[in-house]
Amino acid sequence: MPSSTFGDNVRVIHLHMINPYGASFISKENEQNADQLKNGAQYYSLNYDNPILQRLIDGIDLPNLSNSTVQQQAFALFAQLYNEYGENAVNTAMKTGQGKRPQGIAYFGPSKSWSSETSEQVVNKYLQNADNILLIDWHTAVGLYGNWTYLPLDNDSTMTFKRWIPDAPTEPNDIVVATGGELPYSYIKTISGAKRMIRVFWEAGTYPVTPNINAMFFLRLHCRFYRNATEPFCQDVIAQTKEYFYPQGADWKRLTYNAVNEYLPRVVSGFVAEVSNGTPVLRFHFFTMTGLLLCLLQFTIQLTR
Repeated sequence: MPSSTFGDNVRVIHLHMINPYGASFISKENEQNADQLKNGAQYYSLNYDNPILQRLIDGIDLPNLSNSTVQQQAFALFAQLYNEYGENAVNTAMKTGQGKRPQGIAYFGPSKSWSSETSEQVVNKYLQNADNILLIDWHTAVGLYGNWTYLPLDNDSTMTFKRWIPDAPTEPNDIVVATGGELPYSYIKTISGAKRMIRVFWEAGTYPVTPNINAMFFLRLHCRFYRNATEPFCQDVIAQTKEYFYPQGADWKRLTYNAVNEYLPRVVSGFVAEVSNGTPVLRFHFFTMTGLLLCLLQFTIQLTR
């Protein structure tokens, strides 16, 4: 989709960001097991302590997690922590992440990752002097099966998206910021000098989270650190992970594809019309972005004067 579609003062930037290998690891972690969302927010610099999550990581026998007895012990530990702290506190701990266990889930990473550095370079090169930025971070999982659900990251983004697509599914963002940290992508406004940044996560819903889904995240780590990924056990874990994040059913692909073609043109039209003081509404079909059904994407639009 050429930038000329949007007019001379609008630039479209499409950044595929996970790690140097794309989504080949079937996860949002890089080769150092750093969660890229949390690394991008620079939480690795906080020396943050998350005792509930660290206790969970320490209590799971990760090297032997393929054993059914060890798996049941892991489920029992989840239940014990729920009883002690409450389900909300445990879930919050998992969403917040941790910086103390390199072989645990939601690890901030030891330092700024390749992916984070690349993102900052892109912002420096293409978003300098932008007055207004619309950032859409595509994901899969949250929301009802086949629905696109947007999660705005601040009040301005909430009110703006409600104005542009009032009929679209939405939920409050569930990002939990580590103490001393900032919401994801805060650095973009700082580096670019933009006056306004509208930012949302936009999720294609898949399956409800179950205890087995939570266990799957640890099983992925077990296969990464202690097994050969080509073994049947790990191939099954990888297949389950793929299906959870990217359902292979034709109905899911059809639903998500049709929905994004309905909502995204209205969002982009609303953005351009609003910040351009009456620019004609854009009309286009989103055929060129079918890849969003296959991988996690970032889609950033800026308006410059």
